Formats: sequence, structure tokens, C-alpha cells
Amino acid sequence: RRPRPPPPPPLLLLLLPALAAAGSSPYTDAELATIRGYFFANVDVAGTGAVVAAPSHSHPDYYYHWMRDGAISINVAYTLLQNTTAMEHYAGWVTKTTMTDSDPNGIDVRGEPKFYMNGPVYDKPWGRPQNDGPALRAIALINYANDLLDKGETDKVKGVLYDTDGGKPTIKFDLEYVAHHWQDQSFCLWEEIMGDHFFTKMVQRKALLLGAKLATRLGDDGAASYYNEQAKAMEDPISAHWDQSTGVIKATTTPHGGPQKYLELDSAVHLGVIYGYNDDDFFGPSSPEVLSSLAKLKEVMYSDGMYAINTADDNNGVPGFLVGRYPNDTYDGYETGSVGNPWILCTQALAEVQYRAAQEIMVKEASDVNVTEATELFMQGILIPRGYNGLVKAGVSVHAPSLALALVEDADNLLARVKYHIKGAKFHMSEQINLKTGFEQGANDLTWSYGTLFGALAARKSAIDMLSGSV
Repeated sequence: RRPRPPPPPPLLLLLLPALAAAGSSPYTDAELATIRGYFFANVDVAGTGAVVAAPSHSHPDYYYHWMRDGAISINVAYTLLQNTTAMEHYAGWVTKTTMTDSDPNGIDVRGEPKFYMNGPVYDKPWGRPQNDGPALRAIALINYANDLLDKGETDKVKGVLYDTDGGKPTIKFDLEYVAHHWQDQSFCLWEEIMGDHFFTKMVQRKALLLGAKLATRLGDDGAASYYNEQAKAMEDPISAHWDQSTGVIKATTTPHGGPQKYLELDSAVHLGVIYGYNDDDFFGPSSPEVLSSLAKLKEVMYSDGMYAINTADDNNGVPGFLVGRYPNDTYDGYETGSVGNPWILCTQALAEVQYRAAQEIMVKEASDVNVTEATELFMQGILIPRGYNGLVKAGVSVHAPSLALALVEDADNLLARVKYHIKGAKFHMSEQINLKTGFEQGANDLTWSYGTLFGALAARKSAIDMLSGSV
């Protein structure tokens, strides 16, 4: 029989004052207004619906609409920041421009990674195809379509956003590509490796499941059945990314070409959870596989001293830590063949997945959570430094609210460390933070960086709402 957790754990009592004050955001309203302004300067540019990855025209040149970045960012703008106008313009732009342009590179246009800001496909050498884009774009447009249907505006969806024949550039156009090409290898979200990727498959699965529900609402039952079948077929290939021997979800199944990553450890995994989890207990934020992978990421990127700036920040009393893409990254924001840095979006996304894990734990567990061999390292790293007085080892239960509160506090610290490094730049967020100096570098005002903050803060609010009802 599992030992029960000691009542009441001091951690819960220690964190009650923090919870009482948690209604306030890690950022002030004025700071968030400033950041929103930077974000929306890149979204729905000039009212076209296009989303620029960053307003950097050189060194590096990010002045393009990436299908992946654009879909993620417009979903934030619409679902979290309630900008319906931007979504309306985006829907028009992608269905009239990026889905219809003839492809100059000899592939299906839906596998294209990026487009010029006036719409045409980028026509120079690049990593193609990238098959996460159509899935993410479908997810964003499905959210919009469902809201329209809920308001009775079926005429704006049928034959406009969703065309049952699948040939017209609409949501189904993207879903058909996902359903028929998810088994194909493609380039990863970092545009470096051709292979089978956890991130890509997670967002593809979510798109198909959401697409099936939308198809059912619109009477397209044959499509709904097929999308559900394909989503189910993806589960074993996705599960194959879990390596029990290392405790890591592999970002890409091996062997593969391109950069060879230590243990295939990569922030792409927790990004895949954020954008691909479908609230159905399949690789959720609090799953043993995800928590184990997060523990290993922290161990390699923080505890083992990968980035000198983390040590300097610790010595200066700055809470939290920074993470980058993967351990042996060589892209410094300007060129490859260098040394990779911490990334703002990766760190803030790590905060989001921890907030979401906290919420999920409170939803699933009435009083305690069982520690497994896979979760032991993660839970020890979260609970023991915060004064938890119970045993934290495999086979023992820990107090669920205490664990959830610790996750929230740890995620708050991640946001605090990013804030420490961007406040001197008036809260502009670039792509990376120099691993030695702590100054920002790489593309300035990266749209995705801003989006991860809003995603994290929304998840934080949900977690705190759940916790507030438990104590």
C-alpha cells in the first residue's frame, strides 16, 4: 500500500501567502500593454492578415510570414487577446494567398515553410517540406470557425472557411494534407532535420481531432470518421518517441541526418505539448513522460552549467533559469557553426507547460499524486528545494496542491528570469539571450517570443483559479 502524504505539508502553508498575492501578474498592466503593442505590430501587418516572424530585414532576415509562426501567433491574438479583426484578416489572407499560389519549388504549397509578406511563396533554397504548418493553421482557423458556428453564423463557415469537397483553399484543404501526409518525413520546427518529429505529429494529431469535430458539426461525417481514424493511427508512432532508458521523449526518432542531439533532448518536446495536447491524457503536461523529459532538460541545461549566464544570475539572486533549444545547438541567432544560447520562447514555453501541469494535477487528483520512477527526478527538483517535508521517491504519494503550487512558483521564476533580461530593453523580446552576457541577441521583436508570454500568463491564471478553490 502506498504511504500517505504527511498532513499538513509545510510547503502548502508556506506558499499560501504567495497564492493570496497571485492574482497579480508577474508583469504590471502597463508592462503588458507595452508588450502587447510590440506583438500586434507584427500581427495583421498593414491590415493584410500576414504575420511577420520578426521585423528584422538582415542579420538575420526574418521578414517573412512563416506558416508555423503565423498560425501560432494568430491563435494567441484571437483566443487569448480577443483580436477578432486580426483573425478575420488572417483567414482571408491565407485562403486567398498562401493556399492558392502556384509553388515555384516543386512541392505541394501546403508544405512550404514561409512566404513573402505580400503573399508569394519563398522561392529560394530552404528546408522543405515542413508539415507542422498546415496542422497549426487548421487549429487556428477551426477555433475561429467554431466560434462563428456558436454564434449562428454558419454562412461564414460553410463553403467559406470549410468546403466539404476539400479542393477549395479552406480548413479542409489543410486537414486533407495532414490526413494524407502525416506519415511523410519533413523538416523539424527548427528547420534543420528531415525526419519524424514529436512536435509535428502532436500538432497534426490535434488538428485532425479538432477537424473531426468540426466536420461532424457541418455534416461532413465521412471526413470526420477518416480524420479520427488517422489521429488514432498516429498514437503508436508518437509513443515511439518515448525512450524509457533515458527518460526522454525524443524530439526526432533516430537515426536521422542533420544535427545529432544529445539524447534527442529538445525544447521542441514541451512546445509540442503546448500546441499539440488535446486534453485527452495523451502526452499531457503532467504525464510521466513529459515531466521526466522536463527534468532531464533542466538537468542538462541548468544543473550541469550549460549556460554561464544561469550561474551569474543565480549568484545575483535572480530566480529561475533559462533554457535553449537543445544541448549542442550551434545557431547563435545570426549564423550556424557557433554556440547556441538560451531562447526566450523556449523558457517561457517551459513556464506554460508547468502552469498547465499544475492545473491538470488539480483536475485529476483529489489529494495526492503518486511518484513514479519516471517522475521522481522532476518532483524532487520541484518539491525538495521548497521545503516539502514528505518523502519524494518512486512509490510514494505527494500532496497534490503542494505539488501544483510548487509548479506555479517554479514557472513564475522562469518568467521572472526572462523579465530580468528584457526589462533593460523596455521589454522588447528578441529570439535569444547571450549565454555569457545576458543581453538579447538574434532577431529583434520575435513574434513567437511575445506569444509564449501571453500563453504562459493565460495558463497561469487557469492554474491559480484551480488552486484558489482548493485551499
